[in-house]
Amino acid sequence: MDSLIILIGAGLIVPLFFKGHMIIAKYIAAAAFAAAAFNVYMGNGIDMEYFVLTPDIQLMEIVVLIVLAATMMTFSGFERPLISQTLFVGAASLAILETNNFLMYIVLFEVIAIISYVLAANIRSKLNAEGAIKMFIAGATASGFILMGFAMFAMITPTFNYSEISVHGNFALIAFSIMLAGVFYKMTIVPMHGWAADTYAQVNHAAAATLSATIKVVIAVATFKAFYVFMIAYPTTTVWLFGFFAIITMTLGNFMALFQTKIAKILSFSSITHAGYMLIPFAAVASIYSYTGLIYLGVAYVFMQTSVFLLLNDLRREAHIKTLEDIKGLYKKSPLHALFFTIQLLSLAGVPVLAGFISKAVAFYAGVDAGLWPLVLIAVLNSALSVGYYVWIIKHIYFDEPVAGTQAKITMTPGSLVGQLILLAGTIYFGIFAAPVFSATLGL
Repeated sequence: MDSLIILIGAGLIVPLFFKGHMIIAKYIAAAAFAAAAFNVYMGNGIDMEYFVLTPDIQLMEIVVLIVLAATMMTFSGFERPLISQTLFVGAASLAILETNNFLMYIVLFEVIAIISYVLAANIRSKLNAEGAIKMFIAGATASGFILMGFAMFAMITPTFNYSEISVHGNFALIAFSIMLAGVFYKMTIVPMHGWAADTYAQVNHAAAATLSATIKVVIAVATFKAFYVFMIAYPTTTVWLFGFFAIITMTLGNFMALFQTKIAKILSFSSITHAGYMLIPFAAVASIYSYTGLIYLGVAYVFMQTSVFLLLNDLRREAHIKTLEDIKGLYKKSPLHALFFTIQLLSLAGVPVLAGFISKAVAFYAGVDAGLWPLVLIAVLNSALSVGYYVWIIKHIYFDEPVAGTQAKITMTPGSLVGQLILLAGTIYFGIFAAPVFSATLGL
């Protein structure tokens, strides 16, 4: 059976078990993710025109499905609606990753945007509502840019197949630039990032885990495929455009993170910073390693970012932990949360033997191979700068005493433990073994 049908079908069925039988809904969702991942592993893509499953996309889809399954396992209580929404995210992700048609890319981009709004709308407070509204306004703006640019582009191209689209002429250049402005909103590229810094911190953190990680990575990879012919046709414009936005995004994201006291805000600006890193392979498209670098960054980032936001969601739910002050002495209250948090933060910082290090190394090497030494140097300096706020969180976890009155032990639910172990396994595996990514993207 088609993976798309499996995921959509499960997404429609699980709401029947939300009241009183949430564990059954989780089992159904887990089975659907497992079946879809096995289907993809066996090389069975979406069996429709305009969709092609290649080895690189096969790897990316398996990772996405594993991460979404791990995310789903951590849900509890009022987060039950997120189970079906996570399944729909999985289905839409498979479709946009496999498509080779620009029209389908635009349609699926909007489908993912709509699912994102629903994810953010898991509202339990005024703060949740504010974050969801900000995301909706930013998303509506992004959709306007993308649809306007696509309308212009549709007037000049004889076909929408990626390999055959018409990209020459000033009109095409303007159309693609307008569409990129919309994509930059979704990828949280500076200066289109403002909504994300607030939304990721204000909405339910379980939803933020998917919004800031899986959806961002899927959009980045699908956009690279969709805009590849354009980038190759305008190499100088590509370098300056993506290089400039990469620099301002990772630099501003890092500096803003340094001055935050709320952990969710730090992680939000960290997410924006990583969006800047993801633009390096776009600027280095002339390098044979550019796509490999993007895929590796995406694979590593989706494990790390998902994990830290889910951990923060656990801590917020169980102990109302929100700030650096609250997280002091966490290792005494919950050694497991402290351990998972520390490893994933170190990976985000780019510490060796973890996925964050080698993924950045490959992406940065693509920049070097393309001759973009200044861009890579700035990226390395930014990566070093980011160590400051990651280590600062770890310092509060291990070297500070808990605030008086907050010494109570924090338990980790079995579902959260399983989910975090899966995400940790991914972070460690891709930090040691690079062969699967290189084999999938370069055929090595």
